[in-house]
Amino acid sequence: MNIHSVRKSLNKPLTSGFDLYERRPGNHQLILPIHHEDGDMVEIYLEDSPMGEEYVRICDYGLTLMRLSYTYEISTPTRQQIFDSILINSGVNFEEGGLYLDAPVDKLYESILQFAGCAQKVCNMRYWSREITRSAFYDDLEEYITSDLKDFSPSAATFPLPDYPTSVDWALRKENSNFYVFGVHSNDKAKVVALALLEFRQAHLPFISLIVHEAMEALGKKEQLFLTRNADKQYPGLADFQETSVRDIPRLVGVPS
Repeated sequence: MNIHSVRKSLNKPLTSGFDLYERRPGNHQLILPIHHEDGDMVEIYLEDSPMGEEYVRICDYGLTLMRLSYTYEISTPTRQQIFDSILINSGVNFEEGGLYLDAPVDKLYESILQFAGCAQKVCNMRYWSREITRSAFYDDLEEYITSDLKDFSPSAATFPLPDYPTSVDWALRKENSNFYVFGVHSNDKAKVVALALLEFRQAHLPFISLIVHEAMEALGKKEQLFLTRNADKQYPGLADFQETSVRDIPRLVGVPS
């Protein structure tokens, strides 16, 4: 890394407030007025790039994921997909726990902003990804049911009562028994499902209800109680459903699994 070229690239009106602090030979911490929501500066380092002296590697030495881990874990395939999409959309690479971007020296300012924006998005995954996660929850539920539970003749979005507006997310069948599967990701969905179960029972429909929560502990106490009173079986999370449903469904109709 040609530090003189780097300093020259950063010595522009747009980079007011930017500075370099040498940590060790070939490694400099970038001081810049870009912050996380709690006021801490986004930590960015510059080092030699394997692409040659005309490039600079912008990196974080794993500090972005370390910061994220205090409040949010990339612990599911869905969260991993969201993390990967942030990197792809930002043009940032990931290796051995750290983010990095090899940038041409003459495009260093733009690349620093690009990298900093990516780091901020990663650290805010728990906020901005909520709706994506909810959508992905249903996508993951569908993928599991249509692949691993295909022997139970899954049928999507069925209406057990023609005059009732709420559909069953997935209907399954085993030994002439009907299973109604609902994915629940919010308090509102929990209320809708609990009311639907009451209506189905009042209509004397023969069924066994299976409730798959995105995160059961995130529901309000009233919603949890309402569902518990009306559902036949609940799964606290999708992983629980994936782990035991193939065994549970035959057992619930008295057939050895």
